[in-house]
Formats: sequence, C-alpha cells, structure tokens
Amino acid sequence: MIEESERKEPSSTEENTPKPHLKHKGTKRNYWPLKVTIITLVLSGFFSFFTEIVSTKSNLVIAFLICILLIVISIIFDGIGVAATNCDIKPLTAMAARKVAGSKRAIRLVQNSEKVSSICCDVIGDICGVISGACSAAIVLRIIAFSGADNYRLLISIVASALIAALTVGGKAIGKIIAINNSKELIMLTARLLSIFDKDDRKERKNASEKKHDPR
Repeated sequence: MIEESERKEPSSTEENTPKPHLKHKGTKRNYWPLKVTIITLVLSGFFSFFTEIVSTKSNLVIAFLICILLIVISIIFDGIGVAATNCDIKPLTAMAARKVAGSKRAIRLVQNSEKVSSICCDVIGDICGVISGACSAAIVLRIIAFSGADNYRLLISIVASALIAALTVGGKAIGKIIAINNSKELIMLTARLLSIFDKDDRKERKNASEKKHDPR
C-alpha cells in the first residue's frame, strides 16, 4: 500500500511535454530523381539538336561516324557506372593515404556509386542509345536517297536498326566485363580525367609538382 501511494501520477503538463527523444526529426528530402530528370531533359535536348543538325546537313559517312560515336560513348559511360558500383573502396583509401593523384575523387565516386551509375548508365547511356537509333533513321534515308532503293526502305531500316542494337548491346556486354575486372583502374582513370576540370585539383597538382622539383 505504501509503495502504491508513493508512486507519483504523471501530471497533465508532464504528459503534454514533448520528450527530447520523441521529437519529430525533419526528414531530409531527396531531390535526386528531380535532378536526374532535369539533367536528362537538358542533355537529351542538346544531343538531339546537335545530332539532328549534323546528321541532316552532312553526308552519309559523317552521319555514320556520329552514330558510331554515340554508341561508343554509351558503352564507355555504361562501363564507368558498372565500375563505380563494383569497385572496392579499400585500395582507393590506401592510395589516398599515400596521396596518389585522383584517389580522393575516386573515393567520392565510389561512395556515390548510385548517383554515378544513374548518371552514366541511365542518363548518358540511354540518351546515346535513343539518339543513335534516331540517327540510324537519318542514315537509312540517306542510303535510300543515294541508292534510289525506295522499294527496300523497310528492309534497310530493319537491318540498320538491328545492326545498331547489336553493336550497342554487344559493346556494353564487353564493357561490363572489362569494368568489373578492372573497376579500380577505370575509376582512377575517370577521377584523373575529372580532376583536369577542377580548379582545386589543378592547384594541388601544381603545388605537389613544385615541392617535388624544389631543390631544398
């Protein structure tokens, strides 16, 4: 009885007082899907405009080379996206400790592998794939206009589409194998190429070069 009487009933003010651990934490909104959509819209518009102008105004050889270039770009970026998701961060951390050029940026690429894969595989890779298909249509029209084989329009279109699809899929399959087996080297190469356009990285390389050639 004494123990029950000594127990304090929580007052109404205590019940209404928010506990520190029960406070609603503000959830951080993820705007990445929106950013990817905007990036895709801008890049696809630019690539489409550039490809349409060049392929329609140039001759058959130039249009064919543009189509091949788009396929190659798609394969390369798809490989970078695969390498980012498969690369082990431990060797990069060891390289960063030894202050190897580009290792810090390579670590950031691996840490943000989902975004890197989305940009490289989904955005750039798919855009190039779609535009290369549109470019093949321009090539078909030029082949028909050049050869006068209007009766074989459907056959030429099917062959061109199938050839481009085969080159794209086959190239990406080979690129994935190379990217998985050489993920660290590919990520380091990508990081070093990106560092060329970074002002801070250029300054860091310049300081390192000056220290290396300092006679003191």
